[in-house]
Amino acid sequence: MPLALVKSDRNVKDNQPFYFKKERTFFAPMTVIFSKKNELGPLLMQSGKISQEQLDRASAHLDTVPQSLAEILVSLGFVSSQDILAVQAEQLDLKLYQPQESDLFLPIDLPKIFHQRHPFALVKRHNDFILVTHNPENSEIINSAEISLRILQAEIEPDIPVADFFTIELMTEAELHTLCDDHYDLGFNRPETEEFSLDEADVDKLKDMASEAPVIRYVNSLVDTALERRASDIHIESFEEGQLVRFRIDGVLYDHEMPLRSMQAAIISRIKLLAGLDIAERRIPQDGKISLRLSGKEVDLRVSTLPTIHGEGVVIRILEKTSIILDLKSLGMPPQVEQQFEELINLPNGIILVTGPTGSGKTTSLYCALHKINTGSNKIITIEDPVEYQLHGINQIQIKPEIGLTFAQGLRAIVRQDPDIIMVGEIRDTETAEIAVQSSLTGHLVFSTLHTNDALSAVMRMVDLGVERFLLSSALRGVLAQRLVRKICPQCRQSAAMASEQMGTVPGGDFQTYSGTGCKHCANTGFVGRLGIYELLTMNSDLGRCVSRGDDLKHLEEVARSHGFSDMFLDGLDKVRQGLTTLPEVMRVARGMEIGIL
Repeated sequence: MPLALVKSDRNVKDNQPFYFKKERTFFAPMTVIFSKKNELGPLLMQSGKISQEQLDRASAHLDTVPQSLAEILVSLGFVSSQDILAVQAEQLDLKLYQPQESDLFLPIDLPKIFHQRHPFALVKRHNDFILVTHNPENSEIINSAEISLRILQAEIEPDIPVADFFTIELMTEAELHTLCDDHYDLGFNRPETEEFSLDEADVDKLKDMASEAPVIRYVNSLVDTALERRASDIHIESFEEGQLVRFRIDGVLYDHEMPLRSMQAAIISRIKLLAGLDIAERRIPQDGKISLRLSGKEVDLRVSTLPTIHGEGVVIRILEKTSIILDLKSLGMPPQVEQQFEELINLPNGIILVTGPTGSGKTTSLYCALHKINTGSNKIITIEDPVEYQLHGINQIQIKPEIGLTFAQGLRAIVRQDPDIIMVGEIRDTETAEIAVQSSLTGHLVFSTLHTNDALSAVMRMVDLGVERFLLSSALRGVLAQRLVRKICPQCRQSAAMASEQMGTVPGGDFQTYSGTGCKHCANTGFVGRLGIYELLTMNSDLGRCVSRGDDLKHLEEVARSHGFSDMFLDGLDKVRQGLTTLPEVMRVARGMEIGIL
């Protein structure tokens, strides 16, 4: 069809002329991308992007989450937005938009807030018009593009029939936002200082949204469900496609239903309000606390926020006051380790360290030790970050770095309070390490934690922190290292054969193993609860001389094993033999520790 072109001097970017078609043709908007709800999944599987297991997992959310299958797949990290776009383009026989130097961006005469909600770009390329969008099924975008062309044409030659013919090319939402920022100044990717600046009206609006009934119900339901499922943490993570909510149950993260996109900012604000945090401050991390009573249980929630590129992430640590059992025997230590540890904690002075990664139960072990030796005839003071549980008869201090109350400063004050026993939540720096060691050498029994992989590494870590070797060899009494492994569900436990590839990695040869098949009691995971695996390094004269001389870690291990030291991997194997956990579970949490015993 021959085209009659009308020239205009208007152009968005650099005032170059553009042309549009005079003849009216018809464009039938594509209103349905996939005619069947499950058509996207098979297409992604055919292209090798996802597995059947991943598709089933994502599909399980469809009835509970107001999002499309594509949005859920991207939120779970199974595919990228580009993968979805490529499948859509192939299915609809559309092209992906590739910018060219000759492209001219047409002005779009629409309210900015509407254009932000329905982003698109209109491009003039030679004699063709292109609608660039990430969602060709959105009729609002199609209609808006046509309206923009109508308005533009009416301004130039009102009597000429409207031009509403264009082809569609696709682009990911993130790329489209950048394109619209460059040519239409929509503000999708503002600098951080601008993005996070809120005026008083914005803060009031957030408070109002956070006080709405649906938001309150969602947050209450989230905590209730987490308690019901025995979760230790709630993770709310912000991504380009929306929020992802996950529960950490027995040390492993599991997906939870995603909130409505319209509620997501209000949910974060609601949690921050309850925790006493500044809802207008989104640039820096914040920490807070919520105390509440749910289902007849006293619960403390430790709230931590973290700014990310797509919004704030929130982690809520659940501390159920009635769930902690302050009994050494409940920890599941091997009899020999338990006996030696009891002897250590009854010494009059010295320093005892507990090591392991975050969430390995270090604080619980220390609380059990303090409860055991809290006879009422001695004075115990702790300094922690945070104080997780309140212990009867023990003086507990919460550090407050913002006012100068750090571990080091608090420890200096504690030694002037005439304590018999001191617990330092964590040794993080040289100053705290030196004061803790000096305190242990002046008649105090000091407990603390370190982040190291095993007990022997704690010795080297203290040296790295600047503690003199001769002081450490005199002060250190022992190091307890630990991990937590999941326990096999007793309701669905059954015998299992050990895989042939595992037999060669296990000392002691073949033995009977067990696993959980999955049932209602364990939510089909095969595991319920956790128990510890331990190793205990007790200092003696030989090890003290090794530390003073500066011997390397390998020699320290040889000397320790000659005195009966046994690492936590062997303790894990004993618990596998007892049918308490599985070999893959032990290898997951104690990976690499078996190398030294083969």
